[in-house]
Amino acid sequence: MNRNSLVTGLIVVLAVLGYFFLEDNGAGNPSQEQVSNVVSSSDYVVPNQTIYDLDGRIAFQGDIDLAPSLARIERGETDPHENDGAIFSNREGLLPRHDRGYYREYVVRTSGINHAGPQRLILGEGGEIFYTPDHYKSFVRLDQ
Repeated sequence: MNRNSLVTGLIVVLAVLGYFFLEDNGAGNPSQEQVSNVVSSSDYVVPNQTIYDLDGRIAFQGDIDLAPSLARIERGETDPHENDGAIFSNREGLLPRHDRGYYREYVVRTSGINHAGPQRLILGEGGEIFYTPDHYKSFVRLDQ
């Protein structure tokens, strides 16, 4: 799938999500331990996250607003990190299984960390959006 198709798919997903989140209270039931569906609203804010740096120190605590990162991806802009927009292989096996190339990963910058940090958005060809605050140890699904 080329980048334009991915961006178009993301736009459609964002529009549909806005509709459903306005109808819902924003709370979902976690589908499994490592993948949860709890997001506060169509603003793509993931509440109460603790982000750690490479040394295990707390780099950030609070709500994560993913709207700026999603907007950057939608505009086709890339983060300087070499893996931004690269294929995500799902080696951890925590996301639904698909053929290689189905998922792409994007960096979500963390204030106070001067490198890519642990946060990522994972986008699927089917419009799925997953957020990981801890470099693939757990995921929050944003498109449900």
